[in-house]
Order: sequence, then C-alpha cells, then structure tokens
Amino acid sequence: TVVLPQADLKIFLTASVDSRARRRYLEVQAKGGSETYEEIAASIAARDDMDSHRAVSPLKKADDAIVVDNSNLDLEQTADVILGLMKERG
Repeated sequence: TVVLPQADLKIFLTASVDSRARRRYLEVQAKGGSETYEEIAASIAARDDMDSHRAVSPLKKADDAIVVDNSNLDLEQTADVILGLMKERG
C-alpha cells in the first residue's frame, strides 16, 4: 500500500503464527539456540500486533492485493504460487 501502490500485482503473503513459530523454532534449534516454541510464538504475535497497529504505515492488505497464505507451503511451493500469479497477469 505504501512501497509500490501502483504495482500491477500485489501479494499479501501471510501465514499463521503457529506455522511461522514452528519454522523459526526449527531454525533456532538447528543453530543450537535455546529459545522455546512458546517464546517464539509470543514474539511473533507481539510483532504482528505492533506492525498492524503502528501509527505510520501500518501493515495491512491492500484492497486489490491477492492473499497468499503459505502456512502449509514450503519456500519452493510459495514461489510457485507467486510465479503462477505473475504468469496469469501476463
């Protein structure tokens, strides 16, 4: 809504707090971190709330954006969905 308001294709990429926390938790564990799943999920939820309620440029979906929920998609699947949307637009 702010960075590229005239873009031909606007995508609002989202995923559930649970799926993002699971992904982050696995990354933290792989690096030997000690942060718990609960701490990570709380941090993500707090950041989402802060981002969507900030005074300047709050995070929100543009009216003409297409929502892509990648809660159950991996990186490659997410890229495939976005590329498919791009191809549809020409």
